[in-house]
Amino acid sequence: MAELILEGGTVVTRRRVGPAAVRIRDGRIVRVGPRGGRRARRENAKGLLILPGAVDAHVHFALPVAGTRSADDFLSGSRAALAGGVTTFVDFTVGRPDLALPEAVEARLKEAQPSMADYALHVEMIGWTPERAREIRACAELGLRSFKFYLAYSDSGRRTDLRTLRAAMETIREIGGVAMVHAEADELVEPKKGPFPWARPAASEETAILEVGVLARETGCSTYIAHISSALGLGALRWAQRQGAPIVGETCPHYLLLDQSVYERPDGHLFSVTPPLREPRDREALWEALRRGLLRAVATDHCPFSRAQKDPYRGEPGRLPSGLPGVETLLVLLHSEGVAKGRLTLGQLVGYACEGPARAFGLWPRKGTLRPGADADLVLLDPKARWNLRAQNLHMNTDFSPYEGLEVQGRVVGVLSRGEWVYRDGEILAQPGRGQFIPWQS
Repeated sequence: MAELILEGGTVVTRRRVGPAAVRIRDGRIVRVGPRGGRRARRENAKGLLILPGAVDAHVHFALPVAGTRSADDFLSGSRAALAGGVTTFVDFTVGRPDLALPEAVEARLKEAQPSMADYALHVEMIGWTPERAREIRACAELGLRSFKFYLAYSDSGRRTDLRTLRAAMETIREIGGVAMVHAEADELVEPKKGPFPWARPAASEETAILEVGVLARETGCSTYIAHISSALGLGALRWAQRQGAPIVGETCPHYLLLDQSVYERPDGHLFSVTPPLREPRDREALWEALRRGLLRAVATDHCPFSRAQKDPYRGEPGRLPSGLPGVETLLVLLHSEGVAKGRLTLGQLVGYACEGPARAFGLWPRKGTLRPGADADLVLLDPKARWNLRAQNLHMNTDFSPYEGLEVQGRVVGVLSRGEWVYRDGEILAQPGRGQFIPWQS
């Protein structure tokens, strides 16, 4: 592969923002510095930001939910990811009590083969037997060391009780892995009332994070709380951290930009997501937590459904599929609503969308960074471009966007994955199946 130099742009890392050239050879970053060198193909990035490729640590492609499947499969979802500057995503196996974890991994890896973007997997934990400890170790040998647990969803058989969670966390600690937790206290949730704040109160999130924090402290297992939605949840996370628990948190763009007032709209059912959207003060508390560095990552929990998939259950909230699209809009929303509005620095954007998730799930230093030796996953973003988000102009396989009509500042204009152009000037250049599984970097 010929050498390529991106020059004339502003290079953004978590610690540094400034003019520099990025030299790429054989799919890896060779050098970042004031000069690119000679005998290489050059690309002018004048006026553009040069970022590491984003790592979306929380997506659900082709996920079976409520008798249907999330609207994006690995092909369409990865296409949308690349268009938004997400060069690596982390999806989940689909667990069952009677399915061995390595078998679930094998099945999901086969399903992921059409992906255009690189990917990793979390292992979904449904059901516990003495064999699970051995299976966790087997997954580690396969390059997977993050395991997903639900403290809610007893109605669908996915809930993990605290005794089981503790046993699993002890094994995960032994392999140097991470327990990823959906933190809602099942006893405080009323699933028949739907995925709304009056049925899934912030106190359920707070309670669950407190419980998990105690287990993280007692077991020493690295723990990652998914999709924190509330000020109460943030308070519980900070309490656990002050107690010495090795625990970090994630939030999502929809909790930063939206609030529960959307449920009053005629199409409010389309915004169904769990945990639900909450009050404006929760939204502001999450921005403040990002400003102060209290969270590890912003991920999308991308789980889209079409209007046709949600409309039939408008009057049956307990059966309403829950999830929102987001993988394509992660970077632009963090730039527009975060950086451009003074809530985040460019370095923080890279920290939350690139380096933080890569470090959390064993992808760093191969992903999420512009360090020499890393994969040459880069994003060119025009920080001055203004445009309106509309579902019809995006690549996600849904006819609904929760941010429909929102004017944003910043646009992804080019994306490199392992040194190859995969998206440029509105055109997808990647071929199906070019994505690679990225194992945990020991």
